[in-house]
Order: sequence, then C-alpha cells, then structure tokens
Amino acid sequence: MKNSMKNIKDRHKKLIEIIQEMQETTVHDLAEKLTVSEMTIRRDCETLSNMGKLRLSFGKVSYINENDTEVLQKQISLINEKIATAAADYVQDGQTIFINSSQTAIKLLNHLNHKRVNVITNNLLVTQTKIDSQQFVMLSGGEVKSGLHSLTGDNALDAFRRVRASISVIGCSGFDIKNGLTTTNIREGEINRTIIKNCNQLVVLANYTKLNKTANFTVGTIDDIDTLVTDEFADENIVKQLRARGIEVIQVPITK
Repeated sequence: MKNSMKNIKDRHKKLIEIIQEMQETTVHDLAEKLTVSEMTIRRDCETLSNMGKLRLSFGKVSYINENDTEVLQKQISLINEKIATAAADYVQDGQTIFINSSQTAIKLLNHLNHKRVNVITNNLLVTQTKIDSQQFVMLSGGEVKSGLHSLTGDNALDAFRRVRASISVIGCSGFDIKNGLTTTNIREGEINRTIIKNCNQLVVLANYTKLNKTANFTVGTIDDIDTLVTDEFADENIVKQLRARGIEVIQVPITK
C-alpha cells in the first residue's frame, strides 16, 4: 500500500511536469509517455483536476498557469465548502462556539440546520452569511484594518477571554507537525491563541494546500487539536502521524 501511494504520488508529479512543458496534451499521449493505461491516466487527471492543478475536458489535458488563479481558487472554494459542511456535524444544540477569521470556518454557519447555538466570532464575513433564527451570533468588536475581514485588538481579545466555548472551529494559514498551527498576522495570532485556550474542543479546518506549511506566527500546537477536518488530497504522512497521536482526522471526499 505504501509503495502504491508513492507510485501514484510520483506519477502525479511527472504528469504535472509533462503537462507544464507541453501546455496542452491528451490522455492518450500521456498514457503512452508514462507507459500506463489510459484509464489510469484519466483517473490521475481527474484527481489533479479536482485539486485545481490542471484542466481536463473530453480527453484533452491543459496546464493551469501559476498566474491563472481563477481555476485553483474555484476548486479550493468548493473543497472548503465541503470541509465546512462536514465540520457542522461536530456542533450540537445548545453549544457556544468560537469561530476565527477563517473564510472556511465561517461557512460553518450555512450548514448548522436549525441547531440552537451561540456564536462568537471576530470574522466580518459573518455579515455575508446565512444566519438561522435559532442562532445567536455576536461579533467580538475590536479594530478593523484596511483590506482585512477580521476584528483584532484588546476589545476583540476581551470578548473571547470572558467566555468558555464548548467548541472552537478555526482555520489557519499553515499547519505542520513540528510548528503546529500558524498564521500570517501577529494580531490575529493573539486572537487565535485565546480562542484555542478558552474552549473545550478544538476543530481545525484545513484543506490540502495548508498542510506541511508554516506561516509566521504560531497559535497552537498539534496537541491542542481534537479534530482535523481536511480533504481526500491531504498528505498521507501527516494524516498518519496525527492519527498516531490520537487526533481524529476526517478526510472529506472531493473526487467526483
């Protein structure tokens, strides 16, 4: 099984290299170049397409230029929506929930299906989110910085310090075994550390692009995490290590 996964990973890497060089090719030509069946190549290309790494249409395969982020962002958005949907299963009636500034975590509110919950968040995107009549949502207050959709500063920190949440649902900029959960913004880092400290259960939402990456500021360790909700493309090594440490890892299916 280990060798099989490595072979698939190596083949995916080679496929991307070939497609990048040729810009456009076909499933048939790729199968000939890699001396495997067209069925195998089509399956590989479907997976890579679902990851947002290439375009696949009627047997033609084309490379997605690094400057053309629209396709990748669209696919990552779809993945994040499915991750948020799966995370909603961890929220129970009557709970108090912390949600950080993550664009994925705030999507949770769209999938709670009339659960009676109290939500405290510093995420301004909550104003664009469907809020059920059964849900009480409170913005933390705080400072707004140009270009950001989060509230930070002493007022925001105080809002989270005064409450003990049943569950915190957060996203992150990076997540690896050694450095734990990290963010790019020092002021949001303070908020996230408080959110993690003042909850009974921590659920982290992170798609495959966030794993094995480290941002500037550490907000939590691996041992802080109860559950990681990610996708089927998550690196198998990090998933295995997390499960070995007693962390529940949910991999949401994405492939059609």
